[in-house]
Amino acid sequence: MDNFDIVLALSRMALNGDEVRVAHQVARLRNALNESSPKQAEKLDKLLARQKRRQDVAPMALEQMRARPSGLQLPGEPLTRSTPLPTDRETGAPLVRLLFPDDLDDPTPILQPELAAAISDQLREWDRVEDLARMGVKPNMRCLLYGAPGVGKTLLARFIGNRLRLPIVEARLDGLISSFLGTTARNIGALFDFADRYRCILFLDEFDAIAKARDDSQEVGEIKRVVNTLLQCLDARNVQGFTLAATNHEHLLDPAVWRRFEARIRIPRPDTGTRAAMLKRFLAPVSLSDSEIRMLLWLTDGMSGADLETLITGGKRYLVLHAGNTRTSRARARPTREALLSALRRQATLNARLFDEHRHQLLLRSDDALLDALIEGAGLTQTEAAQVLGISQSTVSRRLRSQEHEDARQPEVSKE
Repeated sequence: MDNFDIVLALSRMALNGDEVRVAHQVARLRNALNESSPKQAEKLDKLLARQKRRQDVAPMALEQMRARPSGLQLPGEPLTRSTPLPTDRETGAPLVRLLFPDDLDDPTPILQPELAAAISDQLREWDRVEDLARMGVKPNMRCLLYGAPGVGKTLLARFIGNRLRLPIVEARLDGLISSFLGTTARNIGALFDFADRYRCILFLDEFDAIAKARDDSQEVGEIKRVVNTLLQCLDARNVQGFTLAATNHEHLLDPAVWRRFEARIRIPRPDTGTRAAMLKRFLAPVSLSDSEIRMLLWLTDGMSGADLETLITGGKRYLVLHAGNTRTSRARARPTREALLSALRRQATLNARLFDEHRHQLLLRSDDALLDALIEGAGLTQTEAAQVLGISQSTVSRRLRSQEHEDARQPEVSKE
């Protein structure tokens, strides 16, 4: 029988009550009949047009998407820990991993105020479904997060899942992408079929791996099939559930994929205020003075949240090994200034790329070089710089005078 695969898919979806994907399959059948049976195709076209008019007039399916205290009420079956996962047919590798709200104990992301307010509004949309429907709109169903590595895209996605009290279906790229011709596109279809069947958030991390621009001269024709499948699946999912995607390389995304997301949220590297809040969280229970915090803020300029956490975690390890037993310390441990600087210098040695080149070199050079930088770059007073470095004010003044005298003796470089 011609087009039996479409008829089979239609039958399955009709039995499951999946109107959106039924309409998609009917459109496929109409397209398939356009040449061989134009009259039949015309009848199907009228059916689709009538359904579209009914959807435009009818309010949003509130009974499917109404927000409740326990979380979103989306169409589909409940997802449990015993639910069988979709797998790659050739390798048997799972295509997804499941994260349930009870598993998501990550802390609330620390974001710049404007971004935090925007994310809050995105979440509040689900509490105002009826009000939005009266305005002829619906909550945003697709959100793209992009930014440099380590800025918190995955953490934010999991935070959203926790707040909405929905399990996250996280795509596993190691299982999704296959070297077999056509298998990656088939795996993407299986991934979306699974996510559409259950009440969940679909999270596509490292999204650029499957959503690259189709005109990329470095890619073979397979990428076009993959992106076309992805576009169809995203369109079909729009009223089925919430979809999140994250990428470090937004410039690689196909423009058509980019347009599928109503919210495209750039997660920037943390500014000074955001880094101060992150340092406060990561440092606990270590207590530092205000001038020491300002030194850290200057040293960590340009770092991502993940970089900051790596720096502070490594510093704490150094303090445990070299600055006494923290188990006998009070609730707020206070390292000596010598220990603090030694911890920072150890991290500059073990994780050189955490710091920019200028700050990295300053940390590993003499205290005199760091002293100048703290006063001129970090904006510390001579007294504060002396306290941070653990030297007397008179020593600071003497070193600065010596440095000025040395600078005055340097011959001017001829400009030619």
